[in-house]
Amino acid sequence: MGLTRSQVMSRIKGTGTKPEELLRKALWSAGYRYKRDGRVGRIRPDVVLSKQRVAIFVDGCFWHGCPEHYVRPRSGNGFWASKLVENVERDIVQTAKLEAEGWRVVRFWEHAVFTSIGDLVIEVNRVASGGPRQGPDWRVWRVEAVLPDDPGQAESLQPEVEVRQMKDLRSPTLVRVEERRRTTHKW
Repeated sequence: MGLTRSQVMSRIKGTGTKPEELLRKALWSAGYRYKRDGRVGRIRPDVVLSKQRVAIFVDGCFWHGCPEHYVRPRSGNGFWASKLVENVERDIVQTAKLEAEGWRVVRFWEHAVFTSIGDLVIEVNRVASGGPRQGPDWRVWRVEAVLPDDPGQAESLQPEVEVRQMKDLRSPTLVRVEERRRTTHKW
């Protein structure tokens, strides 16, 4: 007998995930010494480079609204929609608070750890040495399904198109909207 959705979700780790561990190993190999799950005030980044005042987060594509890989669940829409908004708003608040306190914040998507770990280490090097951050850091904030025009089809088919609203992490008033086919493509 399979596990219920609740049982499956309860097994997802919040810290010490594979992407976090891979990034930590790469940073260690590059000569960085860090605090694992260290605190900066009440905020707990995944990696803290205290000397350089850099806070690093590895954000999961599903939990934090990756523009490339976020997949809207087909059930429990109300719960998951509010969960996504909460997570994105928390990311915005934490980033702003850390930067106001003089920390440089770097946020990586989990898929980037698996596909381009070397580029992430280069980015940490650049930011740790005082270089500027890259451009906008978009987060899917809301997703709405576009239902078919034919009312008879609306009940029998799952929506194939969705409208995604995205916010920039550092400029939350900057919003982007795109319409695209629903996909479950993972990296």
